[in-house]
Amino acid sequence: MIPVVVVALFTVFMAQLSLSSPRNGDLTLPLPSGEGFSSIIANVSLFVSIAIVAIVLVFLSRRLKKEYASNLFVAVYLVVGTIFTLLFGKQFFNIPENSFPLIYLAFGAVAYLGFYSIYLIVAGIVGENLKNFIFLTYSSIIGMFLGLSLPVASVIAVILALSFVDIFWVYQELRGSETGDEMEKFMIVLKNPDMRWGIGLGDLTCYAMLITCSLANFGALNCLFSTILILLGALSSMNRAEKHTYFPGLPMSAGLGVIPILISAIIVA
Repeated sequence: MIPVVVVALFTVFMAQLSLSSPRNGDLTLPLPSGEGFSSIIANVSLFVSIAIVAIVLVFLSRRLKKEYASNLFVAVYLVVGTIFTLLFGKQFFNIPENSFPLIYLAFGAVAYLGFYSIYLIVAGIVGENLKNFIFLTYSSIIGMFLGLSLPVASVIAVILALSFVDIFWVYQELRGSETGDEMEKFMIVLKNPDMRWGIGLGDLTCYAMLITCSLANFGALNCLFSTILILLGALSSMNRAEKHTYFPGLPMSAGLGVIPILISAIIVA
C-alpha cells in the first residue's frame, strides 16, 4: 500500500509543478491527441500492443529458460524513464543557444546514473530499496507524461483496455511457472512470507496517468477523489490477493479511480 501512496503523492507534486511551468508543452508526447473515435482506437491499440509485447517477452523467457527477454523489457522501461526524467528537468531551464552552461553537466550526471542503474538492476546488484525507489520514480514520471499527453477519452479507454489485459496476465498463472523468480523483476512491492501479492510497474504507471489526467483536466478536488478511490481499490485488491493465489491489481483500483474523471467528463460535455 505504501508504494501506491508514494506514487500518488509524488505524481501530484510533479504534475502540479509541470502544470505551473510556462513550458508545459515540452511534456506532451507525439501521441494521437484528438477526441474522436479514431484517436481513441489508435491509443488503445498502441498501449495494448506494448502490454502484449511484455507478455510475449515473459513467455519467451520461460520457453528459453533465460532471463534475456524479460531483462530487455526492464531495460527499455528504465531507458524511457531516464529520458523522460531528463525532459522533465529540461523544461525548467532556459538554455541559450551556442552555450555550454553547467546545467549540461547535471543532465549528463542524471543520464549516467539512469543508464548505469539499468546495469545494476538487470544484474541484480542494486539493493531492493534503491531498486524500488528508481521504479517508483520512473513509474510516476512516465505516467505523468502519458496523463498530460493523452486526451481524457483515450485515458479512460486505455485504462479499461489494460485492465482486461491485466486480468488475462494474472490468470495465466505465470508465477507458478519456471519464470516465477523472473516475474519478480516486474514488481515494485514483492510478496513477503505472509502475503501473496505484488504491485507491477504497469499498475503504478496507470495510477500516475489517471492522477495526472484528473489533475490537469478537472482540478485538485477531482484528483483527490480519484486518488482516494485508487488507494481504496488497491487496498481491496491486496486483501483479496492475500486470500487467493492470484488477483489482478489494476481492474479494481483503476476502475474506481476513473469514476470521478468519467463523471466530470460527462458533466463538462
